[in-house]
Amino acid sequence: MILRSVMRHVRDQNWFAVVLDFFIVVVGVFIGIQVSNWNENRIERIQEATILERLSIEVQSLIEIQREELADNEARARQVILLNPVLFGQEPLRPLTGDECYTVTSSHVYLRPTDEIPVLDELQESGRFDLIRDRSIKARLRDYILLRERARGHYREITNELFRLHSRHPQTLRIDRVRVERSQSSRWNSLSGEGFHWQSVCDVAAMRANQQFLNEFVDNAARRDSQIRFYQQRVDALLAISEALDPGAAHEVGR
Repeated sequence: MILRSVMRHVRDQNWFAVVLDFFIVVVGVFIGIQVSNWNENRIERIQEATILERLSIEVQSLIEIQREELADNEARARQVILLNPVLFGQEPLRPLTGDECYTVTSSHVYLRPTDEIPVLDELQESGRFDLIRDRSIKARLRDYILLRERARGHYREITNELFRLHSRHPQTLRIDRVRVERSQSSRWNSLSGEGFHWQSVCDVAAMRANQQFLNEFVDNAARRDSQIRFYQQRVDALLAISEALDPGAAHEVGR
């Protein structure tokens, strides 16, 4: 329609009308581009708001999970510290409690830390990280990504060549299948059969006399300390993200 109008005005040599037609076309294209850009920007801001909301929820949830896992690792570390004098002969010989013996048996167990923030992983994979405009939030997220990579590498390192003491020293540390009493809690019952669980039985005198056993126990247990430090760093990094997202909420979570 515009083209026909232009051609007619050219034939009529109505140059003012030709210029006006071109002006209308240019203005129309400009307005169309601006509307398109505005609509695209509006969609991006909606997406950003959704991303930030998910980040806030997922980060706070992960903080709680990390604190629980940190507390479990710290409890295991305290148990090892209490065990050391008994195993290494600095205290009188005595039987180990069920929990103490289980600590020795499971000294090789290092559960992989929960460190995923799903929305952050989605942003990385889709290349939409720059939808977040706030530089402080982006900086804290990048800090966390770098820390997470270091921590994952550290986890691979500390879980390399761990010693399953009950398999390597069955005369010193054996596993019995025993019936579960009503007052007992059963935490090691995988495939033990209904009404039964696996129970560690520790021969402390044999442990003291076996230097290879003691060396392997220390090798297993000593890795816990660096694992705890990475947990603490992750919690701090997550709190920094929470602070950048919502300062008030971060103070509540940090308590």
